[in-house]
Amino acid sequence: MTTTQDAQKTLADLEQKLADARARHDEAQSEAKEIAFAAHTGEADARKRLDRLHAESAKIAAEVLSLEAAIVEARRRVDAALAAESDDIARDKAERAIALLDAFAKRGAELDAALGAFLERYADLTRDVRQLEALGYSPSTSALIAKNMQSAVATKLQFTELRQAFLAPHERRNFVDVIEGWGRSVRMRATARLNAKTSAKAA
Repeated sequence: MTTTQDAQKTLADLEQKLADARARHDEAQSEAKEIAFAAHTGEADARKRLDRLHAESAKIAAEVLSLEAAIVEARRRVDAALAAESDDIARDKAERAIALLDAFAKRGAELDAALGAFLERYADLTRDVRQLEALGYSPSTSALIAKNMQSAVATKLQFTELRQAFLAPHERRNFVDVIEGWGRSVRMRATARLNAKTSAKAA
């Protein structure tokens, strides 16, 4: 058992002994009251029994006092053991927190790098959109492109504490679906143009 459990068991044992002693004291006192009249009115056996009960009660009373004192000390030891145990737990938590700090700082660097990479990819996407616009095949209007990209970012943050606004399900987007949708639109228009040219040549 741990020190705390040992201290608690000792306290419980002493408290049981005290309860037993008090019960024996009460029994002796009760019996003494029952034979008091006979003992004080000439019955020799009753007198002897009463004297023994008085002696026993005095002995038990002394035992009760000593047990009460022992219990005070036992409780102090339980409190001290609990405090030491609590301190050990607190120290363990502090050590574990310090051990996590290196990883904690590393996460910050990783987040910065990941966000930086995201912004680089987004800049690449913006250049692609501008090139498509220059070719006359803009995937959408600038305002709609911006709105869809903002919705895609907001959707990624939707269920984190970084959420900036709540989006209803129909407002949520993801980059893959949005960009693939734009791509299909451009592909259909460009393919239609190519097919029209081929048909004209064939005619």
